[in-house]
Amino acid sequence: MTDTVGKVAVSATIDAVSRFTGKSPIVSAPYSDGWDVSAALWQHSPKTRRFEGHECDILAISLRGDATLEQIENGRSVWRGPAPGSIVLLRSGDPTDWHLDGPFEMLHVYLPRAETGGEDGRAAINRPFRDPLLLQLARSASLALTESGGNADYIAPLLGSMQRCFDERVLRKDLEGRSSCAGLTGFARNAVATYIRDNLARGIRSEDLAKVAGLSPGHFNRAFKASFGFTPHQYILDQRVSRAAEFLSASEADVTTVASLCGFSGASHLGTEFRKRMGVTPSMYRRVR
Repeated sequence: MTDTVGKVAVSATIDAVSRFTGKSPIVSAPYSDGWDVSAALWQHSPKTRRFEGHECDILAISLRGDATLEQIENGRSVWRGPAPGSIVLLRSGDPTDWHLDGPFEMLHVYLPRAETGGEDGRAAINRPFRDPLLLQLARSASLALTESGGNADYIAPLLGSMQRCFDERVLRKDLEGRSSCAGLTGFARNAVATYIRDNLARGIRSEDLAKVAGLSPGHFNRAFKASFGFTPHQYILDQRVSRAAEFLSASEADVTTVASLCGFSGASHLGTEFRKRMGVTPSMYRRVR
């Protein structure tokens, strides 16, 4: 991407986000000559709206707030979870529909399309996900942006580190996994996701999920990873943490009770998995919600 093309793409993308949020960025790092990445920090408010018109690929990392993020396709929910800690790749030219039920801050890192895997990357990353290292880097980049007003020389290297982290830990891994196995059919995918949501408080075995999908356990595990980007165990834990965050925000139930309602073996198990994904303990999350 040439510097001129990059500046135009970033400018158009920031305009698109401004239309979606109805606001200007809290702070932004201008496109820098010699670097293919830039960033902006945004405040989101409750809304249901289509996001489109962005000319850069956006690595979007939700940082702070009290909101649930929901991705909609064809009028149906395909992903739902706490906004804080969620990460999504928003591909240029791909409109997406979202429901946000509360305020939160999100860091956008603007990437050239060639750096996110082209059409293969589009297939590999199409849902929000979580990665604790990438989230920690995003928090550091957000602090650096805020403290410097986006004009410090160290901003671009920080964003470059985030880009490389995403490439190594998320994109490349998914591309390699998907190249070796076809995913679940749309019907099987929806059936499995619904079964998991309806049975989070119970033990969920891969064998049971394979029966729902109509596949052998070995074939199912490979197809599940190709479709969701996670193993069944990882995906179920992520959904349990999301459900726990909802209980912590909406009820006064103690952490032990929340753990039981969400299928964890106890408060300690919930605390370990919650902190990995959300960056804070369940008790801390409840205090700042």
